[in-house]
Amino acid sequence: MGTRSRIGYELPDHSVVSVYCHWDGYPDWTGKQLVQYYQNREDVQELIDGGSMSSLRTTHLWVTAAVRDEDGKIVENPDGSWVMSPTRDPQPLYHTERGEEVSVQHTTFDEFVSGDCGEEYTYLFDLNGNWKAYKIGWQSPVERVEIPGYVTAA
Repeated sequence: MGTRSRIGYELPDHSVVSVYCHWDGYPDWTGKQLVQYYQNREDVQELIDGGSMSSLRTTHLWVTAAVRDEDGKIVENPDGSWVMSPTRDPQPLYHTERGEEVSVQHTTFDEFVSGDCGEEYTYLFDLNGNWKAYKIGWQSPVERVEIPGYVTAA
């Protein structure tokens, strides 16, 4: 089961343009990846323009297979995970890559943090160029949470 999240950016009228992300939505992963790789509005808009995604940052493709040695045994990385092929440079794994349409939502902030798709976290790139993280849930209050190691300017 994925830790679902929603990633968006704020517009001057305080509405939010956002996409769904299925895997690894907790602040220790998605929050840190957003802070590290999406530091300005143009990069964030490009990320969102790609539509909903399975993963924010991965080397995997939609169709991969475990690499096997000459004896048919699955080859493992030093950490015990399987070596997969083919792979690519780390990047989002968009749903459009498997033939789905681009799915981008334009909503109010309250709708953005509603968790309509079962999201557990939302990440907002605000008008000041800061990432803000929120823990959300069904019938639970929205709670602002910290992205580990990240300090906002405002």
